[in-house]
Amino acid sequence: MTKRRADFNENRLRILNAADEIFLERGVGAPLDTIAQRAGVGRATFFRHFADRRALINEMLDQFLAKLEAVSVSLPPEGASVFELVTTFYNEMVHYAPVADYVRAQSREDPVLLEAIDRFHALLRPHVRRAVSEGLVRADLREADVVIFAVMLAAAATTPNIGPEGRRRAYDLVYEGLRAGR
Repeated sequence: MTKRRADFNENRLRILNAADEIFLERGVGAPLDTIAQRAGVGRATFFRHFADRRALINEMLDQFLAKLEAVSVSLPPEGASVFELVTTFYNEMVHYAPVADYVRAQSREDPVLLEAIDRFHALLRPHVRRAVSEGLVRADLREADVVIFAVMLAAAATTPNIGPEGRRRAYDLVYEGLRAGR
C-alpha cells in the first residue's frame, strides 16, 4: 500500500510539473494528452488525478497561492516587506501567467476565483497595511490594487513580442507606482 501511495503522489507531481512546462510552451489550451505524455503517464492515470483541465489548473492556482502564502508568513513584520512580497509575486507570475490567463477568463462569481482572491488579499493585507502606516507606499494603496497589478503582470507575461525587457518594464512601472509620493 505504501508503494502504491508513493507512486500515486509521484505521478501527480510529474503531471503538475509537465503541465507547468507545457502551459508555458503552448498555453493553457494545450492538449491534456500532451501533458500526460510529457509526465510519462497514461491518459487514465492523468484523469485519475485531474478530472479535467479546470481541475488541473485549480491545483496549479492553489500551488501558486501556497508559495505566496509561505513567503508572506516568512517575511519580517516591517513595511518594506511588501516590496519583497511583490518581487516574489512578479517572479512567480511570469511562471504562472498562463494559469492566471485561464482564471481571469472565468466568471466573476466562480467560487475558485473568489477563494483565490480572498487568499491573495489575506496574504497581502498585513504587508500593505504596514507599508501604508510606515509611509513607504501610496497612502491609498489597497490589496485590491495589487490584484490589479497581478492581472497586468499576467497580461505582460503572456503577450507575444513583449519579451523579457517589456515584462521587466511593466513590472518596474507598476512597482514604482506603489511607492509613496507618486
